[in-house]
Amino acid sequence: MENQSNAAPVAAAAAAEVSSTTQPAEPTKRSLRVQTWKKIQEGKVGLGFNGIFNRIPAFVDADKAAALLIQEEEFKKAQHIKVTIDRALHDFKEQALLANKSVYLPSTRDSSALFLKVEVPEDATDEQKKESLRVQDIQKFRSEIGLDSKLKLDLVVIGSVVVSRDGYRIGRGNGFADLDIGLLIELGVITPQTAIVTIVHDVQVVDTLPVNLFQKYDSPVDIIVTPTEVIRVAKRLPRPSGVFWELLSERRLKILPVLQQLKEQLEKSGKTIALKEEDTDVEQHQNSRRRRGHLRRRFQRGNPGRTTSQTDNEQQGQENAQKRAPRRKGRFVNRRRRTNKSEGDQSGVEVGAKSEDRKFDEAGAGERRPKRKNLPRRDFCVKLSNLTRDIRVKDLKTELRKRECNPLAISWKGHFGKCYLHFGNRNGGPSTQEDVDKVLKSLNDLSLTITTGGGESAPAAGAEEPPAENANAPVQTKTINLSVELLKNRKKADGNVTGGEEGGNANTTSPVNGAAAAGGEGGAASRIESVDTTTV
Repeated sequence: MENQSNAAPVAAAAAAEVSSTTQPAEPTKRSLRVQTWKKIQEGKVGLGFNGIFNRIPAFVDADKAAALLIQEEEFKKAQHIKVTIDRALHDFKEQALLANKSVYLPSTRDSSALFLKVEVPEDATDEQKKESLRVQDIQKFRSEIGLDSKLKLDLVVIGSVVVSRDGYRIGRGNGFADLDIGLLIELGVITPQTAIVTIVHDVQVVDTLPVNLFQKYDSPVDIIVTPTEVIRVAKRLPRPSGVFWELLSERRLKILPVLQQLKEQLEKSGKTIALKEEDTDVEQHQNSRRRRGHLRRRFQRGNPGRTTSQTDNEQQGQENAQKRAPRRKGRFVNRRRRTNKSEGDQSGVEVGAKSEDRKFDEAGAGERRPKRKNLPRRDFCVKLSNLTRDIRVKDLKTELRKRECNPLAISWKGHFGKCYLHFGNRNGGPSTQEDVDKVLKSLNDLSLTITTGGGESAPAAGAEEPPAENANAPVQTKTINLSVELLKNRKKADGNVTGGEEGGNANTTSPVNGAAAAGGEGGAASRIESVDTTTV
């Protein structure tokens, strides 16, 4: 009996230890996000090399989800639609513009506008409407909507990381989407008649989420659209009543000028607004920068020393203690004896001459810099566009070899649908117009024949991995015609400007149609400036 009584507490302690290690901890929003990101990665349904973790993930078949949403009555009746800038919603934004809907996008962080309206001409073609979404110059196809606008939104489409069938939503974690919806509710732009929709992949949908994780500022959704189904929330969850100023800090208002503008308007009307005294987001921002420090130190060029994560006061107090002493010279830098010619040295080195190693160490330099190869000069560049995601860089190289076109380098931008071929004279001299014409002639009527499907070929470097469901797709062969465009920059040679006005450069872009050649100045006297690959 004594042995049994002593064994009972031991067994209970062992059972408690096993339960503590096997039972999962209480879920948090962060743990649910990481779990979903891993499911997307393991299922190979995400897009982009870094497009899954710590963001709203882009996924395959997003166009199918957009096609389902435009068939719903809420979309057909809606005229004013606001969409966030998540990559997973790009196909829906295109479909909304093609359906002649008024599409609104979030404003930039340095703008005091409430949001931006996509402005396209009434007679714009479908391709021009799509181009208006891809343009980066917001002054070209955007107009600002201010706080004084009386606009009422009919539909709001947002991205999500995790969403439950009963309407609870978890975003990427920065809180801007919830704050934006609360701001629009505060101003009356979002009404009870406005439907809030999210577009996600099927693996991002769960049956339920812990209710205790959600606060009064979290925004639920009314409709969930996946590539395979449309889920309607049976009972609408309560939305935020507006902006909760007591949860915002002074720094958050500086990030979003529209919030600062609204605060000033409310204070002028007599309302007292108290902000959060302690900015808890600052520590999170500092920690993220500290985690990225080792990468910055590793890849930063010419970094003088180790970066620290201490505060300014600690750095000042320990500046003398942690001051690094200069690097000590080696005691035996160059032990090889330097002899003169009279002692039989056949190397021809004079007495007192120093080797490059010795000069380098005495100059106080650090590591030896590798000698730079004498690479040929890049004189002109040819842009190839209309590339599809199925094209790999080796397909292009094979076709160029057949045409006896040998560029010095290729800047591959296949995920943007383009690439750049850099040419130059391998003999060291500047390229002539005859060299340019020869290259353009070899690229005349350039087309690529590629084979898709089958799942046998590996994806190209930098390309998205094909989804698992397309691994057994039938093999198809198609021909893609590429657009060829010459990019060159004529610059003055020997003090004279060739082909341009005096005192400046003439940047020209010449499309190539058929066997047409660009440029009007011939001869060896004309010189073509090299194209900066970092800008293209």
